[in-house]
Amino acid sequence: MKNQIKRILIFQYILGVTYLIGTSFWDIAFIPSALVGCVAALVPKTYFSIRMLRETDNNNATQWLGYAYRSEIGKWVITSAILVLAFTSGYPWDPVVLFAGFVLIQVSGWFAPIVTKGS
Repeated sequence: MKNQIKRILIFQYILGVTYLIGTSFWDIAFIPSALVGCVAALVPKTYFSIRMLRETDNNNATQWLGYAYRSEIGKWVITSAILVLAFTSGYPWDPVVLFAGFVLIQVSGWFAPIVTKGS
C-alpha cells in the first residue's frame, strides 16, 4: 500500500508541473494562479498521505478509521486556509486557472487504479 500511495502522489505532482508548464505556454501571467491552484490541492493531499502512511500497519479498523477521519478534517482545514489566504491577499488571481489546477489534481485521484496497477 505504501508504494501505491507514493506512486499516486508522484503522479499528481508530475501532473501539477505539467499543468504549470502548459499554462506558461498559454500566458505567463497565469502561472501564479496555476501554482496556487495546484498547491491548494497537493499540499493537503501530501499531508493526508503522510499521516496515513504512518498507519498502514495498524490492523485495528476502528482506530484506523478514526485516524483517517481526523486526517481528512486536517486536509480540509489546510485546503481552506490556502484558498482563504490566496483570495484575501489582494493579488489579482485568475479564478478559472486557479480552480482548474485545483480540480485537475483532485480529479487525478480517479486515475489512481491505472497509476497503481501492477503494484
